Amino acid sequence: MINVERRKQILDILESEGSINTNDLSERLGVTGATIRTDLRDLAREGAILRYHGGVRLPERQRDDINENYMVRSVTNIDLKRQIGKRAAMLVGNGDTIFMDASSTAFHMIPFLENTIDVTVITNGINTAIELQRYNNFKSIILIGGMLRPHSGTIEGVMSREMISRLSAEYYFVSGNGFSADAGLSGNNFFELELKRICVERSKNIVALVDSTKIGDDSASVFITPNKIDYLITDNRLSEETARYIRSKKINLVIAGEDKR
Repeated sequence: MINVERRKQILDILESEGSINTNDLSERLGVTGATIRTDLRDLAREGAILRYHGGVRLPERQRDDINENYMVRSVTNIDLKRQIGKRAAMLVGNGDTIFMDASSTAFHMIPFLENTIDVTVITNGINTAIELQRYNNFKSIILIGGMLRPHSGTIEGVMSREMISRLSAEYYFVSGNGFSADAGLSGNNFFELELKRICVERSKNIVALVDSTKIGDDSASVFITPNKIDYLITDNRLSEETARYIRSKKINLVIAGEDKR
């Protein structure tokens, strides 16, 4: 079991039971105490859990806070995000310059870019940049400067906007908190959404990465309308009815893992 899947299991257990003894958790997952302590340390550092003597529990917080936590998002719907990431990476050609947002869905593109050559990636996601630097096939990795938001892994602010306004890209790979075929891609963080709108203006092609659990949901603010989206990539759990409706709106829907639908 890789650490991402194991950490998702930890959060699932805590979601169900509220708290658990550290030794019991280690036994249930079949891993050593050292391994579980590493997982719990990282989850706690990201604000996803609270540790106490002998055990761990979920912190008390609002749903929006949970949705903004990168560690929680990174272990949610992993299989769906990998499907989407693999399909999205197929659009990238050698020598391209691409924007990647700070979403956990865009993050899952990275392993599938390992066979590309001389690609320049521009991102405001610190976790994305850290993962990208593990590979040696990229021409450049440009991390947008600015203010780092705690626990979200997102960099934003005036400096970020000024830097992006001087750059351009072939593709912008972007996600959100929800997608509606009528309204478009939406989110909750107004500061980050402003940054995303600038990336849209500086990109030739907009690729929305949205897993099926988010389609049909509307968040606080729409930042990309349907007519500006060149590709909407989702997973194969999308219903036939929903797929037909999206396509009826003249949206270029791509379902990962399937040639046709």
